[in-house]
Amino acid sequence: MSLSRNQLTKWMNSIDIANKTVLDIGAGPKEKWALNKVKGKPKLYSTADADSTFDCDHIIDLNESLSVVPTFDVVFCIECLEHTWNPIKAIENLSLMTKETLYLSTPFINPHHDKWDYFRFTGEWYEKILPMYGFKKVKITERIATDGLKYLKDFYQVEGLRISKIRPEYGKYTYPIGYCVEASK
Repeated sequence: MSLSRNQLTKWMNSIDIANKTVLDIGAGPKEKWALNKVKGKPKLYSTADADSTFDCDHIIDLNESLSVVPTFDVVFCIECLEHTWNPIKAIENLSLMTKETLYLSTPFINPHHDKWDYFRFTGEWYEKILPMYGFKKVKITERIATDGLKYLKDFYQVEGLRISKIRPEYGKYTYPIGYCVEASK
């Protein structure tokens, strides 16, 4: 398992969904990835994907306006948002579907990994966009390069991308390889 996936799994292991209604967006063909990583037994667990060939409970394309908006206490959108070509509409739809808490994660430093791999998002993007769609509390956890940090620092150095040079007011170096976000209403 990759370093990024290990950190994602550790974050997921801290989430309790006991007695909640849960929607797992981008769940794929009945993988139930989120369900197998979190704590507690949900009241209801449903899966959704844009691909109608997958055996999911709901076919939902986050890029489009939804004619029917199912609502759930908890919505997971794990390693999925980067595959939407309209992330603002996706966030709007996720907000409409979420009664309490949205959990989402995306890679940041990651190779192009799918036919539909469109965007990379920063912590600052999440801090800005999620409150615009009704999320009052946004907690962002960076997935950090640890074992591969030397290579990432070398890359930044070669490219002249030292954070302190670009934004000295930032005050620290961070090397995110992905983000885990908990957004509550």
